[in-house]
Order: sequence, then structure tokens, then C-alpha cells
Amino acid sequence: MNPLVYYAGLYAASAALLKLAGFVFFLWLARTLSVDEYATWGLLYALQTGLTSLALAGVVEAVIGLLKTHRTVEEQRQLFAAANSVFLVTSALSVLLALILFVAFLGREDSSFVTITCVLVSGWLLSYSLLQAQIVRLEEKHLSSLCFNFVIPFSGLIGSFLVFALERTVQSFFLGSAIGLAISLVGARIKVVGFYFLADAIVKWRPILLRIAPFIAVIFLGWLGGYGNNFIIKLFFDSAEVAKFTFVFTLSAIMQLVATATNQVWSPRFYRLIHDLPLDQVERQNRRFFRLQGIALGFTGGILIALYPSAMNVLGGNLTYYQSFSFELALLVLSYVILTPWWQCQNYFLAYDKGPSVLRIHAATSAIGIVALVMCMLLLGPLGIYIGFLVQMGLRSAVGLLVARRHWPVNISLGGIVAGVLITFIGFAVSGIELGN
Repeated sequence: MNPLVYYAGLYAASAALLKLAGFVFFLWLARTLSVDEYATWGLLYALQTGLTSLALAGVVEAVIGLLKTHRTVEEQRQLFAAANSVFLVTSALSVLLALILFVAFLGREDSSFVTITCVLVSGWLLSYSLLQAQIVRLEEKHLSSLCFNFVIPFSGLIGSFLVFALERTVQSFFLGSAIGLAISLVGARIKVVGFYFLADAIVKWRPILLRIAPFIAVIFLGWLGGYGNNFIIKLFFDSAEVAKFTFVFTLSAIMQLVATATNQVWSPRFYRLIHDLPLDQVERQNRRFFRLQGIALGFTGGILIALYPSAMNVLGGNLTYYQSFSFELALLVLSYVILTPWWQCQNYFLAYDKGPSVLRIHAATSAIGIVALVMCMLLLGPLGIYIGFLVQMGLRSAVGLLVARRHWPVNISLGGIVAGVLITFIGFAVSGIELGN
């Protein structure tokens, strides 16, 4: 077990370092770029993340599901080769979709052919790196997986940093990313790190292709609820609102990191206990953990909001434009606090092999939530962006809890959620005092 613990630590530490480096860099971008430039960057970055996610949609999940019928080494190599081949198809379609969105939303603005080319190339290279990370991880080649999961994305981030430091333009960010990713991937190929074979017959793609459709819908809707939200905002409001959401959403990602990190600690124990102890005993411990998680999320968000105005003022530059958006940040923080029941229920679905239920709930609530988001924008104006996001997360928790309770005695901790909400509002009150001073 010691090597597994060691690699688990490396995965967690490398992911945290990559997130932290990206977070600091994105703050510098917002400080340096004008509001209009940052809005353009936000739309292009949304395209890049959407391309990266959709290109991989369901491919790895399908491979994992097919491993039970591909037991020998040779059969698994053929399966991985088919995954590479299917990726070429899904990534080509993702590039086409990104190009259509670019023409529809940015084609008439100051975004050159070179810029969109860099966005598409960097998004494709990043998705390919993540695919390779998953394939070699299934082969239990963990150092190779870390290379694709951390070293190559980090190289792309370094490339972005260096080129942006020289030019300070939106284009330079994506140009540097493409260069950094390309150089590191070529290096990996020269060192024969990765799995580069393709299937020798189209018929071998079919088992994977038949399984990816539900994942495409879920990932696309999930993207629309995240950075893809920028394109919905762009339909109704000006660039300033796109820039505002991009910045505040980037800051609120800290909440997602805290929730993911805490659940990664608890979920393995939950998966063990659920099959060893009576359900009522397990749920008591489960409820206690998620009570603490709700409080931890509120505490993290409260500190973030309380320090927000002063931090923007100290960092200066164009960040002072975003200084007065504490309330919008508070609404996004609250969204993650009330999402706690969803994570609690999701562990049950996964423990009892009901992954498809997670996909259906996610797809249904995302679709309804996006409609609610648009309605909030129409009725409430720019503030509706953040209230609509809050409604989406509340809807996901409510539906997840309703479905989970049909199978298991799930008992959420309202006390933990209420405490998290109250701590968030205290942070908002402190930020108001700071802003007034």
C-alpha cells in the first residue's frame, strides 16, 4: 500500500500546485488587462476549457466500463488504441463547435485568426495530454500519468506566463500556452512516455462510441453552467458583465477546491463503511462529516469575501474595478455551501454503482437550471447571473436528495448549511465595512 499512498499524495499535491499557480496567474491577468480585454480573454478561455472537456467526453469512462471484457494485456492495448482513435473524432467535433462559437460571438471583434488558432491548438493539446494521463494511469504507470496530468499542463501555464510577460495581450496568453504544451508533448513523445497507438479498424471504435453520448450532454451542460456561462451572459449584457463574472467565478473556484479536497478524504472511508456497518450508523457519521464540510465552506467563503475589497485595493491595477463586487462573490460562495447535500448524496450513488443516476440528475438539473438562469437574467438584470447560479446549485441538491431518499436513509445536516450561510453573510458584512472605509 505504501507506493499507492505515495502516488496518491503526489496526485493531490500536483493538482493543488497547478490550481494555485493558475489562480495567481489569472489574478495577474485581471490586474493587467483592461475590462474589455479581460472579457475577451474570459470568452476565449471558456472556449478552450469547453474544447478540452468535450474532446474527452465519456472516452475514459467508456474505457473503464469496457475493461471487464478486455482482460488480457493485448485486449487492453487494443481498447486504449480505440480510445485514441475515438478521441480524434470527438476532438475534431469539439474544435468545430468552438470555431462556430468564436465566429458567432467574437468573430467581429478584435480577435485575430492567430488568436483563435492558438486557443484551438492549446485546448486540443491539453485534452490530449489529459487523455494520455488517464490511459497510462489505467496501465498503473503513475509517473507517466503525473507527467501528462501535471508536468505538461504546468509547462503550458509557464509558456503562457513567459509570453504574456513579454507582450501583455490576450493573444500572448494562448500563444504561450500552445507553445508550452507542444514542446512538452513532443518531449514526452521522444522519451516514449504515453500510449500512441491507433485502432487498425473503425469497427473497434464502436463500443466506445456507443457509450459516450450521455457524457457529452452532461459535460456540455456543465460547461454552460461554468465558464461557458460567459456566452449566455454575452447574449444579454455588455463585455463588462462578462469580465465581472469571469473574475468572480475564478475566485469562487476556491470553494470547489475545498469541497473536493474534503470529500476526497471522506469518500474512501464512506465507501468502506457502507458495506461493513448498518446504514443508520454510517449515515450518522456521514451527516457529521457533511455538517463540518458546510461549516468549513462557509468559513472559507467568509474569509474570502471579508478580505476581498482590501486585497483588490492592495493588489491595485485594473483589479480595483472589481473591488465592489463582494455581493456577487457572496452569492457564488453560497451556491457552493448549499451544494453540500449533493456531494453527500453523490457518494451513495457511486457506492452502489448508480453512476448513470448521477449523470441523469446532473443533466436534468443543469438543463432546467440554465432556463432558470436565463429567466433570472431577464427579470433581475446582471444580478440575475449570480442568483441564477445559486438557483442551479440549489436545484441540484434538492433533486439529488429527493432521488437518494428513495433508496437510502440520507439525512442532511441543515445546521451545517445554515451555519455556512451565516458565516458567509458575516464575511459579506465585514467586506461592506471595509469597502465603506
